Amino acid sequence: MAEQTQQVKSVCPYCGVGCGIVMQVADNRVVKVTGDKQHPANRGKLCTKGLTCAKAITAPGRLARAFLRKQRHLDPVQAEMTAAIRETANRLKAIIQQHGPEAVALYVSGQMSLEAQYLANKLAKGFIATPNIESNSRLCMASAGSGYKQSLGADGPPGSYEDFEHADLFLVIGANMADCHPILFLRMMARVNAGARLIVVDTRRTATAEKASLFLQVKSGSDLMLMNGLLQLLVSQGKTDNEFIARYTRGWEQMPEFLADYTLDKVAEATGLAEQDIRRAADWIGESPAWMSCWTMGLNQSIQGTLNTSALCNLHLATGTICRPGCGPFSLTGQPNAMGGREMGYMGPGLPGQRSLLSEDDRRFTENLWGLPSGTLPHHGGHGTVDMFQQMAAGTIKACWIICTNPAASMANRQQVIRGLQQAELVITQDAFLDTETNRYADILLPGALWAEAEGVMINSERNVTLMKQAVNPPGDAMADWQIIASVACEMGFRQDFSYRSASEVFLEIQQFHNPQTGYDLRGISYPRLYDSPVQWPSPPDDQQSRHPIRYLSQEVIFTDKPASTPVIIFPTASGRAHFHCCLPLSPTDSPDDDYPFVMNTGRLQHQWHTMTKTGHIAELNQLNPNPFVEIHPEDAQRLNILPEQPVELRSRRGHAILPAQISNRVLPGHCFAPFHWNDVFGENLSVNSLTSDAVDPLSLQPALKYCAVSLTPIVTPKIADVELINAQPVTEAVMTENPATTAADLFARQLVPGASLSEMLNAEEQRYLQGYLAGLRLSPPDTCGGVPVLPATAPLGNDMRLWVDGLLAGLYARTPLAAGMASTLANGQPAISFAAETAAPVWVLWSSTTGNAESFAAVCVSQLEQAGIPARSGCVSDHGAAELASAGKILLVVSTFGDGDPPDNGLSFWQMLTAESAPSLSSVSFSVLAFGDSSYDQYCGFGRRLDTRLSELGATRLSPRAECEAEDLQPARLWLENMTGLLRSSSAPVNIMAKPTQVIRQETEPAAPAKYHRDKPYRATLLSCQRLNQEGSQKETRQIILSVEGNELSYQAGDALGVWPKNKPQCVDSVLNALQLDPQQPVTVSSGQTVSLQDALTGYLDLSVVSRELAEYLGNHSVSGEFPPPLQKVLAGDFTGWQQQQRVVDLLEAFPARVRADEFIRYLRPMRPRLYSVSSSPLLTPDEIHLTVSVIREGIHGMRDGVCSSFLADSAVGDSIQVFVKPQVSFRIPEDDTLPLIMIGPGTGIAPFRAFLQQRQAIGARGHNWLFFGEQHADGDFYYRQELEDLRRDGVLHRLDTAFSRDQPEKIYVQQRMLEQGSILWQWLTEGATVCVCGDASRMAKDVHQTLLQIIREHGRMSAGEAEQWLSALTRQKRYLRDIY
Repeated sequence: MAEQTQQVKSVCPYCGVGCGIVMQVADNRVVKVTGDKQHPANRGKLCTKGLTCAKAITAPGRLARAFLRKQRHLDPVQAEMTAAIRETANRLKAIIQQHGPEAVALYVSGQMSLEAQYLANKLAKGFIATPNIESNSRLCMASAGSGYKQSLGADGPPGSYEDFEHADLFLVIGANMADCHPILFLRMMARVNAGARLIVVDTRRTATAEKASLFLQVKSGSDLMLMNGLLQLLVSQGKTDNEFIARYTRGWEQMPEFLADYTLDKVAEATGLAEQDIRRAADWIGESPAWMSCWTMGLNQSIQGTLNTSALCNLHLATGTICRPGCGPFSLTGQPNAMGGREMGYMGPGLPGQRSLLSEDDRRFTENLWGLPSGTLPHHGGHGTVDMFQQMAAGTIKACWIICTNPAASMANRQQVIRGLQQAELVITQDAFLDTETNRYADILLPGALWAEAEGVMINSERNVTLMKQAVNPPGDAMADWQIIASVACEMGFRQDFSYRSASEVFLEIQQFHNPQTGYDLRGISYPRLYDSPVQWPSPPDDQQSRHPIRYLSQEVIFTDKPASTPVIIFPTASGRAHFHCCLPLSPTDSPDDDYPFVMNTGRLQHQWHTMTKTGHIAELNQLNPNPFVEIHPEDAQRLNILPEQPVELRSRRGHAILPAQISNRVLPGHCFAPFHWNDVFGENLSVNSLTSDAVDPLSLQPALKYCAVSLTPIVTPKIADVELINAQPVTEAVMTENPATTAADLFARQLVPGASLSEMLNAEEQRYLQGYLAGLRLSPPDTCGGVPVLPATAPLGNDMRLWVDGLLAGLYARTPLAAGMASTLANGQPAISFAAETAAPVWVLWSSTTGNAESFAAVCVSQLEQAGIPARSGCVSDHGAAELASAGKILLVVSTFGDGDPPDNGLSFWQMLTAESAPSLSSVSFSVLAFGDSSYDQYCGFGRRLDTRLSELGATRLSPRAECEAEDLQPARLWLENMTGLLRSSSAPVNIMAKPTQVIRQETEPAAPAKYHRDKPYRATLLSCQRLNQEGSQKETRQIILSVEGNELSYQAGDALGVWPKNKPQCVDSVLNALQLDPQQPVTVSSGQTVSLQDALTGYLDLSVVSRELAEYLGNHSVSGEFPPPLQKVLAGDFTGWQQQQRVVDLLEAFPARVRADEFIRYLRPMRPRLYSVSSSPLLTPDEIHLTVSVIREGIHGMRDGVCSSFLADSAVGDSIQVFVKPQVSFRIPEDDTLPLIMIGPGTGIAPFRAFLQQRQAIGARGHNWLFFGEQHADGDFYYRQELEDLRRDGVLHRLDTAFSRDQPEKIYVQQRMLEQGSILWQWLTEGATVCVCGDASRMAKDVHQTLLQIIREHGRMSAGEAEQWLSALTRQKRYLRDIY
């Protein structure tokens, strides 16, 4: 009988963000992984790797048994685990006895538990007495650690993740957070979307750079020059914090003279940046009250990595932006316990507790704790990882034990590593998978347990200690890493000091290594405490706080409320002060020359990790990042005759690799980029680290993997040779064959002949690309059943040229039979419009997926449609181009959202096509969108929503409204599919030619600078007036809200929206408290980290109008009856979404009484969110006021179901303070040319922005005419701003006013009818350059208005339906058809 599913909390095994996860475990299998909503690192969010992490546990290729290799040329044979451990111990002892302890080395990992890292270091330095223990953190974070120590006195960031919620500016330098630390990236973007600025410095235009307020694309190796230049500008402009410098730092006196050499012109030349961009970056840093920097390998993997870290620290120390909220240099860690390993001292001279072999006091302290005689510990550390493998190759180090890492693939200049492994007498590897590049050289293979198969502690980038709980048993003989190390140590004769019964016993020993000098302290943390929640160190004994976000504050400030008598900040240096350092840039050791003219950069991709030992076994991730590549700039590709996907040999002074080319503007000319994930296990000549340089930073000893001089040589394959042939001998005459597709290719070739129309329009690069494209059409012709080739998004053609070529391809390849009896030509001689046979046109089900949920459901859709007799086919959106899409007929789109409301990777090119100016008209397309999302994200279903809107803007017709669902609740998706199955019928529509409307170009001129007040820092406006606009007898309640922003503190423009932070009604809060019988004054911590009373939390921080599935399940599990209520179970199993929309939290509590803990209950409530209202005033007319027009929702008894925000505003008293912020809407503005006419369509409260537009046009004396369409129920009671509008008409500002009051006559009349009545005049205004603005309800009004506009364009512009669609689409692209709909 199957076991009951259990929930086990743990931590993600990948990057150093340290996201909490919840595993669903049944029958010794992890069946599902979700984000832990209570974990402070991720609050429920997970990236693709985290969501799929459990799949590695049961992946094929696990190392479940020990193996021994008797001779190097033989395959290893399976052995008993006890025998392998004994063999390991005996062979190590023999080498130590013969060659001494320094003949033994350990190479360990930041993926090991804290306990395993501790025991490895204890065994190596304390009991073997070798200094030769290194870790793969030497490749990642060593320079950050040495820079922190050099500048601040101790390793590790001084702040924590909470800083992301408080920073006004982010400087991300040498880090692609969007791909490598996606959850932290989202946390940062939430702040950026609220108004913070983002500066990104990188040699490559990454996904992070795409979101930047300012992107500085620097030359490789010039980061330090830039940081020195920024500090010089801050000094010269007087933007340093001299008080902070004097009180908390040393060494400043040398800085001005040193910085004098870093003039703006020199820095610009060295970095390749524009002077104004450098100055802007310095200005932003100097102006920001709170700013933080984030970096990783781009700065660390350099011969000046330590100096890079110190230069960042210099900037923070000089501006006083450190050790306070929203501030500080934050190093992003690459592995889940790399921070813990650094604290355990697992490389170089390190000792546990941030101690060092170089300190006599630290050696004595450690020897006493370990019970060692004085003088046992080595007095020096090793010389780094590069040196360790060089010593192995030289024969000095005879044995190496490699744990949980793969240096034969990951090390710079890996040939040196392989030589060392081949030369060593003994190589021991300890891993969870059998076939790795390093295991191929092992004499002994020990099977290690994966993260979910053992217990231990992990410490993330922000010092957060999380317990990694065991969820399942390891396979075969596999053991936890700490157990294997301890077992080997016992066999070596150290049983008395390594006989641990559990990981918790090891942790108790680690706690004794607290360090008062650096503040490192785990004594307040225990396994029982970690079972409840993570804890952030420093945590002294009896500590009750789980978070200690800022380091280096005096103890009085950190742990008591006692005012500090000493300085607030005490850095862990001899003086208690941080140190400035003159960071002089170093010249690269592997510079380009004539033989190796390119600089190669390497790094990670979003969906793979390290050398793919785990992710390479996960199909979902391999689908997202399937292949290696090298990115090459188009100029370099053209010069070297490199085509897309062509194999390219990269050669450095050390080795070579062969990778397919990606032609991309992401890299600078003279630079290239290649990810390092793929190595020998995946194919020959793929290893990028065969090329990389093992030159090291002199202080951190970290190799410079990011800078490597290479040559690029294209490799000619048979397909490429065919392209060369076509290029040398263009086809001048079509050769007719039996294959229509080949004939079409020949016709296409004729257009590339010199003198042909297409050839004359192409430059050399475009011709080269299309010649290769033509070769591909010949080698792999499209199918003859309607397949139309389209240009991919990577084609190096402009939008207009791309559209022209796609049209040519469609004309050559699109062949469908004419309907019976249809003439081949029309009366006017034009070609006939083709219709597909009604029974043959399949429904397209297109998907865009990150983790596979959308793709999987798309397959379900196809299956169900075909079972219903509806032809259907499925495919990824990226596989379809503009011409195909425009002729698709009916499309169902099943899409997920990635990150900050963006498309998944496989949907990016599709989205770029749809949003390009050359986007096709979709007038013949009918569609519906199913959006998958995660409601814990701010941009829930963001891509689906944007896609739905965009398809409609392009003229496509909705088959049904968009549906939204989470992967956890597919019921909305199933209902959507059932609805679609009933609606769909096979048919097709004609394709027509577009007639272009009058061209009026609008440009956005507003600056991108963030506002002083924003979503997370609202302005407290005073309510001046709350006047009801409806007259007596009206059934509606619509109010004009006037807020004071005296002194012009809150700037806005006509067309903007105002965000209002509401509060729940007191009676709602009281009802919830009474239902739960909770103390209103009980303190609770809300999601922002603030501690407030429960009553305050329920009033202003939590939304009581939203009932989530999680809340319903939680209350059901805590029912007062002790049993889950059957009626609630039925609701959850049925149409939960429909039921949910009718419920409030108090309704749920009254229907299903429960008894809960306050701190747990609030976690299941959605955070309060601001509501947005269109501003209905112009700052030119009322500079100290903002006006809103608000429709108040009144439902239920005693206001319990009233609209949260509308009733909050309506019920507030004059003089009350309302928290607000401006949400700029730069795409909804009056025409810049004030001579052009403006048409405004705004029924109901949709009039709000148009009142502002009219005030604005009046204030600036605009000469263009204004026309307003307004509608409501009754003229007598609901004619908002009637007198104002009549005055504007009298004054000649409002030239036309057409109204529609739907209930004033037997037959309802809406604004659409008024538009049709004035169709000829409206068309005339459009042809004269008018802008059309629509505001109001999106579900019906906006759709009806859209169709009415199309009808007017068809009738009065004498166009077909398709022509009208494209005409209106062109109007949209010209920003003359603007909509603010909700």
